[in-house]
Amino acid sequence: MAAKDWKGIVQEWVEHNQQHIVELLQELVRFKSVNPNFLERPEASESDKLQEFLKDYLLSVGLTVDKWDVYEGQPNLVASIKGKSRDNTLILNGHVDVVPEGDMSRWSVDPWKAEIHGGRLYGRGSMDMKAGVVSNIMVAKFLADLGVELNSDLDLHIVIDEENGGAGTRAVLDRGYRGAGVIVTEPTDGTVNPVEGGLHWARVSVKGVAAHSAWRYRHIYPGYERTGVNAIEKAMKIIQATSELERDWGLNRRHPLLPPGANAINAGVMLAGAGVKNGIPETITNPAIIPDYCVIEYDIKYLPTENSEDIKREFEAAVSAAAITDSWLRENPPIVEWGLRGVDFPPVNTPLDHDIVKIIADGQAAFGISPVYQGFVAVCDVAWYAGRNIPGVIYGPVGAQPHGPDEYVELDSLFEVTKVLILSALKWYGILGGDEKEKEC
Repeated sequence: MAAKDWKGIVQEWVEHNQQHIVELLQELVRFKSVNPNFLERPEASESDKLQEFLKDYLLSVGLTVDKWDVYEGQPNLVASIKGKSRDNTLILNGHVDVVPEGDMSRWSVDPWKAEIHGGRLYGRGSMDMKAGVVSNIMVAKFLADLGVELNSDLDLHIVIDEENGGAGTRAVLDRGYRGAGVIVTEPTDGTVNPVEGGLHWARVSVKGVAAHSAWRYRHIYPGYERTGVNAIEKAMKIIQATSELERDWGLNRRHPLLPPGANAINAGVMLAGAGVKNGIPETITNPAIIPDYCVIEYDIKYLPTENSEDIKREFEAAVSAAAITDSWLRENPPIVEWGLRGVDFPPVNTPLDHDIVKIIADGQAAFGISPVYQGFVAVCDVAWYAGRNIPGVIYGPVGAQPHGPDEYVELDSLFEVTKVLILSALKWYGILGGDEKEKEC
């Protein structure tokens, strides 16, 4: 019996396929797969064309492929290498939707040509996160090329709509594609991210009384009958209270893998005016009206170790405490609504000693990389797996300028991540032993 040097095999295979890896990523970047929610003409998105291209590619590699529309013209793909069961299925997740290119004058290259300069591949979505999608595909291609038999399935979840809330991954899970663990290859600069905070979007609605601004003096000075109440001014008291709560969280609550203050309360949208329609002010272009309705929309990030319902109660308590101090708000309390636009991400808190984390750390160590553990400061699709009790980790390549001009990914990092992911998969399925070698009869 001879020892099989899987590390050497992986190294040689990736080096041999470097040009193929780069060309596949270039193909993906050239599709203008902008999330249709960000387009004036949603039908202009090329997500369907990209997913059709990938379907044909994955079928040619030898995978089984399930492709279906989440929304019209916005399909998901699940591609699988079949093992002996689904008991220990490993999932590799990545999204193909991207944000718009923005101001073209700020780009030094065409965002859709996937140009390479100085070892960097430039283009919208190159870093976030088509490079990660390509790495995932290369894991499957390696296993298929070498005819590796698996004890459980390997699934690639190639999804849409991550940039607008994660409907793609939720649709995959609703379709029944589950697993024992998931790696989401969002860009992490090569660090291992086993935790991610939870996220709520909330709206606070504050009522006032509309009146003509010419008589504002009657509403703010003594000696007059008050007939108008400015909802903006009342809402400012709520913003002050929630800002104080944010500071309290940031100063007194920490997670070792996240920067201080990552648990943030951002008042990101404020609309005020006269009247209300579909939950928002109706007349918003006439400052001569004292506004009788104001909404504040919040992005609330909390720590991986915290409980969603506790966070909601604390936020509502801060709003209520502010309202008690004002005679008008006491009688007309603000209304808090949760799950605004369907955004409500569960936290992710995978232990460092979980197998899904250890296989990546072991894969890095095999190539002489000292694992660095961090928390993911944004939110991504790993949350939806955590919400279904599927442990996950985020690990991806080095790059810069996601969502900005001159977005790029470092190609050497892409190759490195690909090698680590392949070794991680071999370790997950028990093909690779602890000494990076496995006996071969």
